[in-house]
Amino acid sequence: MWKSVLRRLKKFQFALATRRFRIDKILVFLSVIVALSAVVCIIVQHGSHLTDDEAQVTSSIVIVAYSFFLFKFLLRGCYDLKIKTYLKNNMLEFVIILIFFLATIFNHQLQRLFSVSDAVFPHYRQLFFHIYYFVIFFVEVAKVSAVLKKINISPPLLMMISFFILIAVGTLLLKMPKSTIDGISFTDALFTSTSASCVTGLTSVNTAATFTRSGCIILMVLMQLGGMSILSFATFFISFLSHSYTGLKYQYMVKDMLSTNRVADSFTYLREIIVVTFVIEGAGALLLYMYWRTTGLFVSEWETVFYALFHAISAFNNAGFSLWTDGLMASEVVNSHFPQMIIMILVFVGGIGYVVLRDFFDPGVIRERKVKRWKKLTDGTHIALITSFAIIIIGTILFYALEYNHTLGTKTNDVDKGFAALFQVVAGRTAGFNIVDVDAMTVPSILLFIVIIFIGASPGSTGGGIKTTTFFVILKSIFATIRGKSRLEFRKKTIPFQIVDKAYSIVVMSLVFVITSTFLLAIIDPQIPLKNLMFEATSAFTTCGLSTGCIDDFSVAGKLVLTFNMYIGRIGTLTFAYALSKRVKETRHEYPETSFMVG
Repeated sequence: MWKSVLRRLKKFQFALATRRFRIDKILVFLSVIVALSAVVCIIVQHGSHLTDDEAQVTSSIVIVAYSFFLFKFLLRGCYDLKIKTYLKNNMLEFVIILIFFLATIFNHQLQRLFSVSDAVFPHYRQLFFHIYYFVIFFVEVAKVSAVLKKINISPPLLMMISFFILIAVGTLLLKMPKSTIDGISFTDALFTSTSASCVTGLTSVNTAATFTRSGCIILMVLMQLGGMSILSFATFFISFLSHSYTGLKYQYMVKDMLSTNRVADSFTYLREIIVVTFVIEGAGALLLYMYWRTTGLFVSEWETVFYALFHAISAFNNAGFSLWTDGLMASEVVNSHFPQMIIMILVFVGGIGYVVLRDFFDPGVIRERKVKRWKKLTDGTHIALITSFAIIIIGTILFYALEYNHTLGTKTNDVDKGFAALFQVVAGRTAGFNIVDVDAMTVPSILLFIVIIFIGASPGSTGGGIKTTTFFVILKSIFATIRGKSRLEFRKKTIPFQIVDKAYSIVVMSLVFVITSTFLLAIIDPQIPLKNLMFEATSAFTTCGLSTGCIDDFSVAGKLVLTFNMYIGRIGTLTFAYALSKRVKETRHEYPETSFMVG
């Protein structure tokens, strides 16, 4: 009898396996719809004020969605002839389903084991349930991303679209009733969403006084996705959770976006970015939590944890958002050097770039340097460090001298003044945190910071600006021209013309954007002083976020100009140009050279 049953089961399994491609197409399509429906219901539950009947309907949809995914997982397991391979490739989904299934069956036993009350346990189970749906949604979208193989879409355009979608979704979430205390206009929601997604930190409303805890969590997620680049985060899911859905063409797109040498390096690099980001942010949050829990600033452990995590994410991603009404100038933290030191380190590490961090701390790279003594730090790492430290040291000295009797005059001694100057240059050049009154700065200091934030962070980082390496190449080119040299050299190597040409293009296009936006702002909001307009336009474009405090005085049109500035500044001028232009193939023939006077 059992042999007969097993024989029939095998026949059924084989029949399903022969139709697996057709079934898979249907399941993938239904999965996206079901997952999207569940995610929308979860967002509505957390973001809107629902009646009991509406809450019951949304909960029912979520439960039905879970049943569908359980059925889909079992069905695909039935027609997959290699069960072990199937479980290995879908391990995350299997573990989540198993945990939730066991938690439902052994509900009361788990409550007694962890000493959790009947009222609290369902809340944690529901939270786990909701996180599960967001993970599943990313997985299903990753699987559908195989469609990208059939679409001739360039990496720059894909980058633009990904940030546009992130900003749009963030705007809708911030407009939900439970995200704000007294509501927010569409313009302010769009401005704040763009600022968080593009890790800028400019705000048209007071973050602490406007957003609820749910709204702050949305900002935190937008900063995280925007800092790592939503495309990198999505690609991580594609490569890590859906191995069979990454076509060769898409892998080459990822390679181009990350500027790696080999296709295999791209996904390895992406995983390292995710791991490094979470490890550094976790360490920063832990240090902030350990300090703040001793100060008595917060009424509960949960609030201490949330503040520590929010500011660690904001600092590492160079976002500049703060949960205090006056930012880091709030009386609770303005004189606390330890948290300021942690935030300053996180800003610097986040702004130095993943390439530099990998060059210093990657175990494989370290082992290779031990074996091959001739291998040193890469040229890019040298340039990023030299330029960054030069900007910080020179900037700190100049700011200290210019503001000694002005904004730094409120500090009690020279040590505090020196620390404040250092913090303001390090955290202000890319992140926008401030512990001095920016609006009270002298005009020379304003101009100094315009130059500093225009240069910005290093390539491959969470910061903006034209980047330190670009500035370095421009300086080398200028000195080479003055000395009459035809080639640029660094560490006994020649810098190719393509890099020089790209550097000049970035600088010129960036200047055009900043000057044009300042010109438009001067027409739209003539009541605001020109130095403030130029400072805000530069800060928005470089995704710095440092502000003179005049954002509230901008009209709707002025805020939209700054919003566009933040968007273009985050994706990059060259990315924007590449996305909108048609690439021309290089031809072999060359025209004869011409000569004319310049300068």
